[in-house]
Amino acid sequence: MRPLTFNTPAGPLEYTITHRARVRKRLHLELDERGGLVIVAPEHWSDKHISATLSQNRRRVERFLATASQRQLKPLQYVQGELHYYLGERYPLMIHAAPGPKTKVAFGQQEICINISRNKETDIRARLQGWYCHRAKQVFNERLQLIAQRASWAAGRPIPLKLRKMKRTWGNCSSIGVIKLNTHLIKAPLPIIDSVIAHELCHLEEMNHGRAFYLLLEGLNPNWRRDRSVLRSQGFVYLLI
Repeated sequence: MRPLTFNTPAGPLEYTITHRARVRKRLHLELDERGGLVIVAPEHWSDKHISATLSQNRRRVERFLATASQRQLKPLQYVQGELHYYLGERYPLMIHAAPGPKTKVAFGQQEICINISRNKETDIRARLQGWYCHRAKQVFNERLQLIAQRASWAAGRPIPLKLRKMKRTWGNCSSIGVIKLNTHLIKAPLPIIDSVIAHELCHLEEMNHGRAFYLLLEGLNPNWRRDRSVLRSQGFVYLLI
């Protein structure tokens, strides 16, 4: 098998090619023992043809990698030192015993601290998710107001924002102009959060995904293709609870 590189909006993706007689009409995608991408191609396909086919089916490759990687992830345990995402970085969870029923979650430069009276997974999970919701409300509101200042169609317009925990959708905009964002998005890097917000702000003016919509999005976020690719390929890690 030969190592090659496939260019995506999120950056180069390395893969290897192998040929099998039983594969005759289309590419098959697999992972090797190290988690690397393997392209199984018909024997008569050249590297150039394989590369062109991958470019035409980039979304299929992204979905395959996201699904395959998600299956390999272990559930979160909410134990001392476990790494949890916040704004694109992973921080160790530091759990401290605290007297009384009051629980406090604090974010430092290097860790997420939870002071809690009962060191139980269910309690720690609930408190941490509550902290995520609190931080999401603050951060999303701030970023929404900031980005909306660059969207002329949103000038002087009240923009209701709601937060929900969603399994597959990062955001949406209703026909009456209510923007809804996924609370789990607070775990993603700030540029990705901004990208989702910019996308939904454009729906205030264009409710479909036609040419006019993407012209607005291009002006508000020229990197939207890269951001979308990153979220499609890596976003599954932010959905773990």
